[in-house]
Amino acid sequence: MTPTHSDAPAARTSGASSTETVTGTAHVERLLAWGWQPAAIVVWIFVATPLFGGSNVYPLLVLAGIYGIAVVGVSLLAGLGGQMTLGHAVFMAMGAYASALATTRWGLSPLVGVALGIAAALTLALVTSPILRLRGWYLAMATAAFSFLLQQVLVNLSDLTGGNNGIFGIPPLSAGGFEVTGEKSYFIFSWATVLVLFLLGRNIARSRFGRSLTAIHKDTDAAATVGINPARAKAVLWLVAAVPAAFAGSVFAHYSAFIAPTDFAFATSLLLFLPVLVGGERSIFAGLVMVTVFVATSAYVTQTLTAELLEAIAVIVICLLSPHGLAGLASSALGRLRAIGRRDA
Repeated sequence: MTPTHSDAPAARTSGASSTETVTGTAHVERLLAWGWQPAAIVVWIFVATPLFGGSNVYPLLVLAGIYGIAVVGVSLLAGLGGQMTLGHAVFMAMGAYASALATTRWGLSPLVGVALGIAAALTLALVTSPILRLRGWYLAMATAAFSFLLQQVLVNLSDLTGGNNGIFGIPPLSAGGFEVTGEKSYFIFSWATVLVLFLLGRNIARSRFGRSLTAIHKDTDAAATVGINPARAKAVLWLVAAVPAAFAGSVFAHYSAFIAPTDFAFATSLLLFLPVLVGGERSIFAGLVMVTVFVATSAYVTQTLTAELLEAIAVIVICLLSPHGLAGLASSALGRLRAIGRRDA
């Protein structure tokens, strides 16, 4: 049937309405993409204490926040640079031992200790940056070797680090008359730091530098042909990722008031990497969710069902279901729902 002139206004109205609907949906999706994840972290900060405060899970949620600070850096390494690290606890150790030594041995303030820890981590990252010429699991194995090497160094330098006995009596974190004391204060402080780093990490991912890293991740040779220096970009990302890990180590030292080499063993590096692998290397938020799950569930493990077993099961299941983790699985499901919605429309 040929449309008449009287049908034209209705057709234009219908087309305009459809365009407005599509545009409105796009704006809503863009708003949700930018806003719901940080909003979820804010809600978590406010509701977790009333829900879990006083329980045996609450201290673990504080630790999850501290580890989450470091996970942001690991997620950036994996998601942007495609760099698999199994030794990120080394940078945590730099921050922790710098803060512990500065406050207990050298009489310096916690803030100076944090700065020294970050400086030590950046120095170590700069020295170890040549290993970034390796790729994939070869890089992962090289970083794991650093983790085992660190254990030996911390144990053997007993005059400085206390060896296996560790360093105790570390004071609370403080700066400018403000002191972080108690589990509630450390929970709010650690998760507020996670929120800030999450926003910074997302901005980095969407910046020109982040897009360059994404191009390198997809095709290093092609990125080099358009003027991107892959070696320099990866080295800068390696340095950037070391900073939150060092800060997390400092916060951990002041929170626990005691540190030992076992606190930064290979198992800790795994705890920082597995949430990114299971949650999805492309999603910082998913990594934060998974590190919270992994740490919190350790309160309910038994001699048979251990935390390591639960982590292994999670890795196997997710790798079978989705190569890009839970975030990739959710993205695929959302894509299918949108496709169904378009067909129905």
